[in-house]
Amino acid sequence: MRQLIKKQPFLSSLFINLVLFVVFLSIFYTRFGTTDDVEMQMVLAGTGIIQESSANLRWSHIFLGHLLSNLYIYFPSLPWYGLYLTVAHLLGMSAILYSILILKPSYYRVAIFVACFLLGETALLQELQFTSSALVLGTGAVFLLFTAISNPKDKRQKLWFSLSFGMLLLVEMIRWNSFQLIVVLSLPLLLYAIFQQKEKRVANLLICTLMLVGAWVVEQGHYWIQNQDPAWEAYNEYKHSLSAHDILDYHKPQYEWSPSTADDYFYKVGWEYEDLMLFKHWFFADSTVYGVQQFKALQETFQNCPYPQEHLEDRLWQFFIGSPIQDYVFYGFLLAGLCLLFIKGNRWIYLSLGTSILMIFALLCALFLFKHLPSRVSYPMAFYLIALSGLFITYDKELQRKTKLFSLIFISFMVLSNLKMVTLESSKTAFNKMYWSAALDSLNAQADQLYIGGGDYYMQSTMTPYQATNDSLFLNFNMLDLGHFANSPNHYKQLEAFGIKNIHTEAPLDTNIYLIHRYNASFLNWYANFLARHYDLHIQYDLVRKEKNVNVAVYRIQEQIRDKPNSQGISLSNMEELGIQPKKKQSSPEDAQKPKANYLEQEHFYLPQ
Repeated sequence: MRQLIKKQPFLSSLFINLVLFVVFLSIFYTRFGTTDDVEMQMVLAGTGIIQESSANLRWSHIFLGHLLSNLYIYFPSLPWYGLYLTVAHLLGMSAILYSILILKPSYYRVAIFVACFLLGETALLQELQFTSSALVLGTGAVFLLFTAISNPKDKRQKLWFSLSFGMLLLVEMIRWNSFQLIVVLSLPLLLYAIFQQKEKRVANLLICTLMLVGAWVVEQGHYWIQNQDPAWEAYNEYKHSLSAHDILDYHKPQYEWSPSTADDYFYKVGWEYEDLMLFKHWFFADSTVYGVQQFKALQETFQNCPYPQEHLEDRLWQFFIGSPIQDYVFYGFLLAGLCLLFIKGNRWIYLSLGTSILMIFALLCALFLFKHLPSRVSYPMAFYLIALSGLFITYDKELQRKTKLFSLIFISFMVLSNLKMVTLESSKTAFNKMYWSAALDSLNAQADQLYIGGGDYYMQSTMTPYQATNDSLFLNFNMLDLGHFANSPNHYKQLEAFGIKNIHTEAPLDTNIYLIHRYNASFLNWYANFLARHYDLHIQYDLVRKEKNVNVAVYRIQEQIRDKPNSQGISLSNMEELGIQPKKKQSSPEDAQKPKANYLEQEHFYLPQ
């Protein structure tokens, strides 16, 4: 076995990882980490939110979209999206192990990698997500690039450069933000590799720079191709207006709405208080109310608002004392710290590892203070430290036997802790999948029925990475999401399939349109109020089904009155009988006597932390 590893390090790395992947995926249940992954799989497969396969994805490159959408067209029974993310993990992990074995093949180095796999890869693989998949692949590419730079006389150097460049291009196509992050994380390692060589320093710097330029050119090609479609050009402008994420995702404290300022903010943006409440529910289904102009107005309104000092102090206390970061992140720091004790290298090795630790810690702290720190960002950064530790622990080719034993025992304790978390999440995923699949299957959806609402939250539990999208469960199920999916042109493709351009003005509100949401959710009232204020459309809900095991209910939307001229519905003369008050005219922006809301002084309208 030792000779096989020595003679065929790449095939050995691939084989070891295949065994680890098959064993892990056979034992544990997996799910998608974000609703973005659910959406992209449905778009590629032409299931749920769109009636035909499409290559246009919200976050990934159109080249990947064309490849995957064609695979779904010709082989619809296979879960191509989940498989492609898994292959990205497999390639990244194989490159990491290969880079370790190039130093010196040994059973100890394989054991270190297996321990790091169980500690660092399992959580990411269980919660499959395109951002973290790209970062795992990017880590493998960086390690391969490190190997190429560190071994200038090896005849395989050109092959290593080519493979690392190809993997980095794939990282860029999976997600550009992941590529940017992996470039930042890898700087200490690559600079160490470049400057430890006495020759070809300028050449290696030039090669790395050309790789960055090549990835940027490919990224620009994506937008050039996609923007040939005016709908996607408009959407890309919308996507890059990040005020929505600043408020809802990042929870920036300067976006606080108090009784004394709320009216002015609503007034500048063109919203009413009820529009804010829907916005807090991630409602984007109307671009005339929640569009680029409104978000730009938000940015202009709040751009000069400083962070409250009390907020920064509280967040710092939580970061350093409250320890809100998952234990998984600390595993990376513990393991990287262990490396500093074990490796016998020059000061540049210690400087490279120490700089990586400090840089990642600073990034995590900055994200925690000024943005937010979701697991899809913090976990891959911890994984990078774990992988870096696996490389550096084995960097000293002559480790003592006691040191080897202690390092394996130390990592094994962390592995047991992580596997406990993975086991609990696997059990939770299995039960959620069972309950939500039963709830969706009970709809007995028909081809002419349209289900609208927050479809992302229940589809994430129902659609797993390795489930075929032509499953009978999704047959005839047509979803129109009003949240995350609604700001994409694919939202309007779903409407076109039903002959509708604007669901709020043209849709016949009959028995074929349903709303799926949490039972008795406040969203129902806010949405009805939104329709009454902006479209003079008054609706009522009829509860059709309430699922016991999961918090979801199905409502039939029934029209009560539509009072616009030449529209369907009851005449304006019936308004008094139904107790409906006519819509009040809004004040113009120039009106200095604009009405003030009657807020309670002790009530603060702020977005949730």
